[in-house]
Amino acid sequence: MKNKSLPFFSFILFICFSCSSTKSLTASHDIGTTTEQIKDSKRIDGNQLIDSLLSNRFSYNKALIEDGFNSKKQLPKPKAIINNTPHEIISFNGLNYLVKDDKVVNIKGLKLSASALSMISEKLASLDQVQQYCCEKANLEYQQKKRDMNAIKTLDRQCFAALNTLKDVTSSIATEARKQNASISIEMSLAKIKLPDIKNPCIKTKRNYVAKIE
Repeated sequence: MKNKSLPFFSFILFICFSCSSTKSLTASHDIGTTTEQIKDSKRIDGNQLIDSLLSNRFSYNKALIEDGFNSKKQLPKPKAIINNTPHEIISFNGLNYLVKDDKVVNIKGLKLSASALSMISEKLASLDQVQQYCCEKANLEYQQKKRDMNAIKTLDRQCFAALNTLKDVTSSIATEARKQNASISIEMSLAKIKLPDIKNPCIKTKRNYVAKIE
C-alpha cells in the first residue's frame, strides 16, 4: 500500500505548488461599482469560492495520504460557480458579473460588446462545467472499494487546471478592464488564454466506465 501511495503523494505535492502559485491572482481591484450596496443573498465572492474549492480538494487529498488512504474526512462537495448558480451577481477581482441562465450578461461599470460577453461566458461556463464534473467523478471513484488511482489523479489534475484557469481568466479581465478600450482589450486578452485540454475528458478506468462531459 505504501508503494502505491508514492506516485499519488508526488502528485499531491505538485498540486500544492500549483495552488500556492495562483493565490496572488486573487488580489482584488477596486473597479466599477464596488461602492454599491448589493444584497448578500444575490451576491457571492467568486475568488473566495474558487480558492475554497481548490483548498477543499487539496486538503482531502492530503488527509487521504496521511491516513493511508483510509481517511474518513468528508469528500469535497462539488459546487458550481457560474452554471446553475442561484446568485445573480458574482464578484471577481472587484468586478461584479451579472449572471443569468448560466451566462454573463453584463459586468457592472463596463461597456462590453456582445462578442466580448459571449467569449467571457463561454470560457467561464466551460471551465466551471469541467471543474464540477471532475470533482463529482473523482468523488465517485474515491468511494469504490478498489479505487482506480490513475483515473483519480487525472480527474483531480483536470479539476485543479480548470479552477486555476478560471482565476487566470478573471484576473485578465480585471487587468484589461482598466484600459480605455476595455471591451476590445478583454477580447484580445482572453483569445490568448488557452483552455486546458479537458473539454471532453474521456477516462477509462479498470471498471471500464467512461467519464465524458456531455
